[in-house]
Amino acid sequence: MLGLVVDVRPLQAHFRIPYNSLLLDSYPFPPRTTAIGMLAGAMGLPEEGFRRLLGELRYGVIIEDPGSRAEETAVIFKSQSSPLYPITKVLLHRPRYRLFFAGDEETIERAHDALLDPVFVPYLGDSESLFYPAGGEYVRLVEVKEGKETILRSLVPADEYERGARFTVLKRNNLFPRDYRMPVGFTYRGKTRRAVYRNVVAFAGGFVELANPVDVLLFDGEPVFTF
Repeated sequence: MLGLVVDVRPLQAHFRIPYNSLLLDSYPFPPRTTAIGMLAGAMGLPEEGFRRLLGELRYGVIIEDPGSRAEETAVIFKSQSSPLYPITKVLLHRPRYRLFFAGDEETIERAHDALLDPVFVPYLGDSESLFYPAGGEYVRLVEVKEGKETILRSLVPADEYERGARFTVLKRNNLFPRDYRMPVGFTYRGKTRRAVYRNVVAFAGGFVELANPVDVLLFDGEPVFTF
């Protein structure tokens, strides 16, 4: 199996948690649908192509640096007689992520080439969060093997974490493990679509040791749980 590793460090990022309203909170990581959507846009794929990638690719992510959290507040003004609705948006300043994709060799190679010469400008989250490389070799093709592991730096499934886990902190700028409902795909009905969620545990600045080994993909030796 062929894998794609992408290192990004945007100036700012926002990954909206869709079940919030007046607080536009953000996941501290790119959800699966967002990351694969970024590839689809870079490849110039229409909606059908995006749906195909969602069904084909496996995805994992390591939060290398959570960045700093900032908030901006705006007020929606409709008319003088309407009430004002302040909306707060959470932004992540200079986070750093390592994204992992695995799948069909031809698709992975096309995604690799597209990120180097994209059809549409790639961005992470909303349209104001442009894709910025984290370094010189920010897109790499690597060999992927299957394995089992208990010690991980990537997101892990919440059910496995709940069976027993220990978090070891290695960096000052860290995030302690927290459960999130991440969109992993969509169900379609006519022209409408509804998100499908999975509970994951995200953390940064250290590693998690699970009580039981889980199936992982080894990206050039790096164990990553993929969804």
